[in-house]
Amino acid sequence: MTDQSEPRLPTGSDAIGSPSAPPDVHADGEIFGHPPGLAFIIAVEAFWSFAYYGMVTILTLYMTRQLFTPGHMEHVLGFVRYRAALEAVFGAMTPLALASQTFGLATGMIYALPILGGLVADRWLGQRRTIVLGLAVQTAGHLLLVTEAGFLFALLLLILGAGLVKSNLLGQLGRLYGSGDTRRTRGFGMFLIAVNIGGFITPLVCGTLGEKVGWRYGLMAAAASMTLALVAYLAGLRRFPPDVVRAPASSAQGATRPRLQVGEGRIVIAILCVLLGGMFNTGTYNQAFNIFPIWAQAHIDLSLMGFQMPVTWFSTLDGVLTILGTALAIRLWAWQAHRGREPSEVTRIATGCAMTAAGFLILAGASAAAGVGKAPILAGAAFFLFADFAIPWVDTVTMALISRAAPPALNSTMLGVYFLFFAGGNFLVGWLGHFYEIL
Repeated sequence: MTDQSEPRLPTGSDAIGSPSAPPDVHADGEIFGHPPGLAFIIAVEAFWSFAYYGMVTILTLYMTRQLFTPGHMEHVLGFVRYRAALEAVFGAMTPLALASQTFGLATGMIYALPILGGLVADRWLGQRRTIVLGLAVQTAGHLLLVTEAGFLFALLLLILGAGLVKSNLLGQLGRLYGSGDTRRTRGFGMFLIAVNIGGFITPLVCGTLGEKVGWRYGLMAAAASMTLALVAYLAGLRRFPPDVVRAPASSAQGATRPRLQVGEGRIVIAILCVLLGGMFNTGTYNQAFNIFPIWAQAHIDLSLMGFQMPVTWFSTLDGVLTILGTALAIRLWAWQAHRGREPSEVTRIATGCAMTAAGFLILAGASAAAGVGKAPILAGAAFFLFADFAIPWVDTVTMALISRAAPPALNSTMLGVYFLFFAGGNFLVGWLGHFYEIL
């Protein structure tokens, strides 16, 4: 798909503010060469990511080390029925297997619901009101997660809230740029950097608090950050493009929602094929947050100059290396584009998947070489180097591709589909993780 194939976004009586030329988003000038709304979206995403990855970084450890142990699991409302339901499908489970399945189901559903959030925004509320509602629901979920009793209900609120936020925030980012604006991919790259700023800080805060002080304190730090995400979004409301809304059926022009045009169905199918490959990449990479901490505690020497390093600190590398890898990838693509040799989007995604596979091969090789001993800490660092350098080649390119090529009739919905495939990858993470003790 080339830049010339980019679809035009809805205009006329069926839209309030054409996304192809968003009004007022440049009112006070650009920030670092980008629309000012990008700075607020980046702030929201950084706080959101701190909260989300703070929870994810310690979730499996929290469940296996405390919540799903005798004396604690009895306090979790609905736990007996929840466990019985999972074991009816997957068979009897150890606490680790149950924790892995819970991790996969929770993170998977968080990325499955954005397709519904996209529909809510496209058909009823608009992106801005949908995001405000979603951030409020997630804040409530994080606050409830601090209590053992409300654990399962908190996960439900986090799932619902994220479903309302994720695809719509990306949709707003894409609509900051006109249809022919070449800064779009760089804008998504900056967005990915914001994700990993939150991901870089959170293991040092939530991870250290959780492992060294108490799991509740790590979860409280995540709740505080989600509150700041809501505040940051409200502060930037006037910088975002006006919502594209459905015109009343009784309007004089009889306007209706835009429909798929001839040939756009093939574009949708092509995007779905790309997303299928990305789903399997997600299913492998996200073990870094699920089983990898469990594996690393048993198979990697975590002694660092006489200090026993918290295993969650590996996730700090995830943030730092993804930021570095994204910056290098953006510069490389700009250099290649200047010389007319920029690789296609599909080629870049395939390159990223190959780097992810290389990271896991490094872990397998280091474990085999160590035998009955423990692998060096550098093995874990090398794993994150390859896996994180792969992220911009897969995630950034895929998001920019959908934003550019998805038909306007399915604007937010197709970004929701992206998260649906991401959810499939996370379901795969949980399912694969429960084999860890068996194999």
